[in-house]
Amino acid sequence: MRKLLPDTFFYPDAQGRRIFRFNRRYHDAVLSGEKTTTIRWDEPVEAGSATFVFEDHPEFAHVEGEIISVGQTRLQDLDAEHARRLRTHYPMMPTDAELMRVSFRVHGVR
Repeated sequence: MRKLLPDTFFYPDAQGRRIFRFNRRYHDAVLSGEKTTTIRWDEPVEAGSATFVFEDHPEFAHVEGEIISVGQTRLQDLDAEHARRLRTHYPMMPTDAELMRVSFRVHGVR
């Protein structure tokens, strides 16, 4: 949506809460602290407070947290298995993709 209408959802003065989405299968691993990093492609990510939302979770699970850091990596620098799994999330991702390595932590459960 943001590529089709890049200026539609941009409100620089708004104080809206940052939403960071996860597939629901990561719910337990994120809440337990087992999963503290994720790799994203073509998604704008910035450090700071965020609400972590687990998409399609039957209880609309969400939790407050913080994106601690965002660094760059490349698809070609990942091991083959990690790259294969990432391609299932992003089927249109090019082979020379620049990725974001996101570190995060959970603050509390809602």
